[in-house]
Amino acid sequence: MGAILALLGSGMAWAKDPTAESITKAVQTQLYEDDPQARGGLVEVSDGYKFVQCWHLPRQTIITCEAAGKRGQPWMRHVLTKERRAALKEMGFTADRQTGNFIRRWDPPPEPQALVAFMIHALDVGYGKSGQDPTMRHGWFPAADCPARVAAGNPYGGAIAAFGTPVNKLTEGCRLEGQDDDSDDDPLPPRPHKPDNAPDLLSQQYKTIAEAVDWVADGTGPERHIVIFSWGDFYIQCLKAEDPSMQCEVVSADIMPRLKPVLNAAAGRRLEKLGFLEPGYSLNYAQNFPLRNDARDKDVKAIAETLAQAAQQGFGTYVFLPLEVERHTSKPTK
Repeated sequence: MGAILALLGSGMAWAKDPTAESITKAVQTQLYEDDPQARGGLVEVSDGYKFVQCWHLPRQTIITCEAAGKRGQPWMRHVLTKERRAALKEMGFTADRQTGNFIRRWDPPPEPQALVAFMIHALDVGYGKSGQDPTMRHGWFPAADCPARVAAGNPYGGAIAAFGTPVNKLTEGCRLEGQDDDSDDDPLPPRPHKPDNAPDLLSQQYKTIAEAVDWVADGTGPERHIVIFSWGDFYIQCLKAEDPSMQCEVVSADIMPRLKPVLNAAAGRRLEKLGFLEPGYSLNYAQNFPLRNDARDKDVKAIAETLAQAAQQGFGTYVFLPLEVERHTSKPTK
């Protein structure tokens, strides 16, 4: 199945080596049986910030499934194309005016194995594949006809909040209120002119990027090397989280609306041609680069070239602002 079984909220442990049997058992407990403490049960399949949740209230036979919508996470507009919305509709989902998500209610529900397959398929056809394995989580939430949700504009906005979700990110009530489109009072500085020595500047930028990418690739074991390249408000960030790959993100106007005049739809298409996923998996444009042991230098060179091209094609003449590089090293908490 390729899904990793995890848990939502605090006070719960990670499941070890999930199997089809353990996943089915978890779904059976959360969605098909009443909790002795009268809590609501929740199962979620996610890929980055894209999610499909199914939930159940005690003393009810209905199971409600929800797929992420644009009201809670406006950046989902990049992935929720007309074709993908139609695919969700074919699976029985309808757009919900209250939450902004896509909803399907089951009464009676299918068997647990079939429901899990349905959720994973909905995530696939509704939002596309990122190349990463989906994550499956389950947890409990205070039972209510209108459960508390993650507030709009946050990662997982519109999702039902299990125990442990930070309180300052919750919203109550049956209707999820969307956020107004941010219009920054502080506009971008004027676009720089292309300098006469542009080729030399871009060549030096590539060398700087390549050196930093090589440093990120040297991160070993649990230690993480993180680098941030910035040109004023525009940035690209990379980390080596797990062998054998490097994850990089290019800032999007969804996370910084003042960049919209530059990071527009045309710039987004150019970044996608370079292999970056549109915002949805992340708030930014994201790409996972391979780092093969037998072709490390070749892969590092390819990453550096792609990042240099991303800056040039995404940031316009702002790429001629001074390039600043931050390097960070972190280790996972025990």
